[in-house]
Amino acid sequence: MAKRRKRRKKIKTLDIVLICVFGYMLFLNWQMIELFKVTGSAPETAWCALIAALIGECGICGWIRVSKDRNRERKWEKEDQRKIEKQEKEEEIL
Repeated sequence: MAKRRKRRKKIKTLDIVLICVFGYMLFLNWQMIELFKVTGSAPETAWCALIAALIGECGICGWIRVSKDRNRERKWEKEDQRKIEKQEKEEEIL
């Protein structure tokens, strides 16, 4: 029996961005907790602003992904439609 090679999944740019956002969120939360331990309070405005910015970045990444998927689906639909039209023309000739 022939062995099939497992293909490695390529790491894409959006995946790298999401990994960086996750890492930064962990780092940010850790720093804010440490700051809270030392001072007894944390800069909540800065904390909320950074979290909102990171959530916005994740939203943009999701929007890009959805747009790419829609464009790919449209492309496949157009290719399928062309194949169907070509087959219909060939059947008419016969």
